[in-house]
Amino acid sequence: MASGVVLIRLGLVAALCLGVEARAEDGGGAWLAVARIASAEDGALLERVRGQSSDLPVELRAMPGPSLEGPPQAQWRSAVELADAHQARAVLWFQRSGSELRVHFAEPGSRHLFIRTAKLEGQPGALEWSAGAEAVALVVRSALRAVEAGTPLGEVVEAAAPPVPVLEPEAGPVVVPPELWTYPPASKDARSLRWQVMVGGLAALDGYTDSGQQGFLIGSGWEFPSARLRLLLSLSLARMLPDGRTDVKLEQYSGGLWLDFPLLETGALRWGLGAGAGLLLFGRSTESYFPGIQAAKPRFIPALLVGPDTSLRWSFSRLLAVELSVAADAAVGRPELGYSENGNFVPRNQGWAIRPRASLALVLLP
Repeated sequence: MASGVVLIRLGLVAALCLGVEARAEDGGGAWLAVARIASAEDGALLERVRGQSSDLPVELRAMPGPSLEGPPQAQWRSAVELADAHQARAVLWFQRSGSELRVHFAEPGSRHLFIRTAKLEGQPGALEWSAGAEAVALVVRSALRAVEAGTPLGEVVEAAAPPVPVLEPEAGPVVVPPELWTYPPASKDARSLRWQVMVGGLAALDGYTDSGQQGFLIGSGWEFPSARLRLLLSLSLARMLPDGRTDVKLEQYSGGLWLDFPLLETGALRWGLGAGAGLLLFGRSTESYFPGIQAAKPRFIPALLVGPDTSLRWSFSRLLAVELSVAADAAVGRPELGYSENGNFVPRNQGWAIRPRASLALVLLP
């Protein structure tokens, strides 16, 4: 009798183990969802999704590559091809236009497409961006849970009609489902064009004095996807240049256009390299202390200002940034300061042909 009980118990244990193994083979493990990562911001959003979905039996795999753009049916076909290539159950991708982020979640097996729009301000790392990214992660988590439960969210994408020969006038056009009409891809140029204003200070070594010149800088510019054009104006503090015989008051004003190109753009940082040209205006007046020295009349002397510059900008919010610029300006036609003594010109300050310059400005990005 005891041996019979033992055999029954062993049979129950074996049946339980077989049942557990069968359930594991039926899909107890994690299933795969792939995410198209077209930018650093997409990667940061995927990390937020992983954090919110860590308790789900889902492997979220990043697939770097160009964004899924184009007409709605083309985007759907790209998502299906991406899922087939990696044997994935779902495909996720993002599209941002200004402060609006559109989240796409496709489940090709049931032909469901789930689309939601969220507000995303600023850049990764900013407080307002973090709040928006958490909301996006919760939306994706809901879509993942629905697929896990077998009830995908979104609308069913109708299969595209087969190609219609041009010579058959009775054939009708391919009908695109209404739910796919609402998200044409945004223009990258319109999304990236930004106007900006900057205010700050500058310092330059001009050769007229050991400490050079210091002053104020204002500017306005337009930033395109591949370049930035700025109008920069500067006003330097007046400097007195005494030599025991005369006092020369020197003022400097400048204005010009500067074009630069981004070498690095990641998150809140932008590093640019470019060049510019403009007008440098010297204001000079002289006071003499000796009868034999004739002081020149006050006058303004124009010169050409041209040279390369590089800039590093850090955006600490969606609207404000700090920018450091370093340049090497060539002053063509700069004045040579001196005085006339008994009919002879005596030079005293010549200035440098190449003037290192640095500026620090607060940038407003409306």
